[in-house]
Amino acid sequence: MRRTALIGGGLLLIVTAGWWFLFMSGKSSDINDFDEQRAIAETEQLTLQAQRDSLEALAAKEGEFRVGLNELRTSIPVSPDGASLIETLNESALRADVELLSLSPQLPGPSVVPDLFEISIDMTFEGPYFRVLPLLLELENLPRLLRVDVISISANTLEDGTNLLSVSLTATAFSLTDLDGSLVEAAA
Repeated sequence: MRRTALIGGGLLLIVTAGWWFLFMSGKSSDINDFDEQRAIAETEQLTLQAQRDSLEALAAKEGEFRVGLNELRTSIPVSPDGASLIETLNESALRADVELLSLSPQLPGPSVVPDLFEISIDMTFEGPYFRVLPLLLELENLPRLLRVDVISISANTLEDGTNLLSVSLTATAFSLTDLDGSLVEAAA
């Protein structure tokens, strides 16, 4: 009887193991495949959620971007208008009570920025520190976009002890057309 119970238990164990290998081992690989697909789908869901959040944040700032774009459009004139540019820079120097020694704008040329022409400007001026500083700040706040590329400042002391700053700078103004009114696309 004991022997029969052992043989019966052994057969039950063999049948159970056989059943497991025949039916369940294939299912566990299917379950593993499903778990991998689920993990990939969860990762994609997190990525899409992050993209959606980013797009919603951009949409919330759309008004600010439009205001900034309009400010940029008004600060870059369609034509180079060199006379107006020279007049604006001269007036800025006069308001700051700084001696403008030289002002040399160049002809408009193609820009590294798409759809723009660049007008290189070399300026040299001199004056006391507290007059030069407001001029530099005014150049930053001109209604026309002006990028200062290079600036060189040196100090000189006069016989009466006054310190004068000599400033040489190279700046770039922008326009949407060149002198003959050609748009960037036509020049390219």
